Amino acid sequence: MEKQIKGIIFDMDGTLVDSMANWRHIGTLCLEYLGKKPDRPDFDRTVYRMKTEELMALFAQYGVKISSRQEYEEIYYAAIRPSYETVMPMPGILEVLEEFRSRGLKMCVATATRSDVAIPVLERLGILPYMEFLLCCNDVHASKEKPDIYLESARRLGLTVSEAVVFEDAGYCVQTAKAAGFPVVGILDRTAEQEETDYVREHSDLFLENYGQLLKILREGAKQPAVGGIY
Repeated sequence: MEKQIKGIIFDMDGTLVDSMANWRHIGTLCLEYLGKKPDRPDFDRTVYRMKTEELMALFAQYGVKISSRQEYEEIYYAAIRPSYETVMPMPGILEVLEEFRSRGLKMCVATATRSDVAIPVLERLGILPYMEFLLCCNDVHASKEKPDIYLESARRLGLTVSEAVVFEDAGYCVQTAKAAGFPVVGILDRTAEQEETDYVREHSDLFLENYGQLLKILREGAKQPAVGGIY
């Protein structure tokens, strides 16, 4: 018999806060921060798919020499940070958090975004008080291509893998969490390409186009398969 869900592990960008449109333009934001401009229309799409070493090589073509991963990280966080001052919560998420809290579910944030950027926006939007803690990929020294951040989040919540649902919007994150044994709720990222959206829809235990759907399930008992007894 499937265990009752006792906790939620939330991704942040595109799941708690509506920030993915900014990240889709991170290449242009970085170049502008460095006083440069992209010279081709597909620049952002190309950059979004690149690894750090590839990005450093690409920026060198624009006359920007970046000597280390740490230096690159400082540049892209300096470039993206101002956009978080106006980022809004995902529509309906605060109502969902309140509903989960009323049911006694433990909640946390597991994000690839660095804590000095993540914490201020979650505080500003009133999301952080719902969370037991915030864990970043830097804290576990692994990207979300590995399950470390999800496993450590579950451990800190005092839950087993089957007792914690992962909420994610990115295809590779859904893949990682599912492979580790977590039930997964996929969130629609309206900035994603159709191929990724289809992957998230197909591989999630429950796929949401908006949080209004989840609120209906939680409050009205809509006829939809339960995710590990989440309602």
